[in-house]
Amino acid sequence: MARRRRKNRRKDGTTAPLRLTSMMDILTVLLLFLLKSFVVEGEVITPVPGVDLPESSSDAAPQASVVVAIFDNTVMLDGQMVTRLENGSSDDGLLIAPLADRLNQTRAKELEIAQLRGEDVDYSPKIAIQGDRDISFEVLERVMYTCNQSGFGDIALAVIGAS
Repeated sequence: MARRRRKNRRKDGTTAPLRLTSMMDILTVLLLFLLKSFVVEGEVITPVPGVDLPESSSDAAPQASVVVAIFDNTVMLDGQMVTRLENGSSDDGLLIAPLADRLNQTRAKELEIAQLRGEDVDYSPKIAIQGDRDISFEVLERVMYTCNQSGFGDIALAVIGAS
């Protein structure tokens, strides 16, 4: 056994350094594969704190979209508060003006991004509504009407999958 050790050593008495280049290449490829696998799973929609989403038995994966959250008569767009709805009907009917303004700005930005990507022909804005299970139908109806009037015709209701 001592002879083997002597044979493996160089004549000058030093040992050969460990080469990490090939190991780093393998780890990089493995990391890229894992990241690609993770991204393929689809978009994860995180509910806004305070929103208790209803359950659903649907197996369809959520798609990337603008998120409108409704809870305690507060309307939020992509995590930022837009307006607070008062109980009863408003003078504007079903349209929520502050939400419509923000949605029009968001749609214009998304259209610009789609044009830069070359996808403006197939551009169809999508929106997901996260509504607390205790909100009234009138509030949900007003938000959906406002989304539709702002050009977001593809409306999805965010739910939690039943286990």
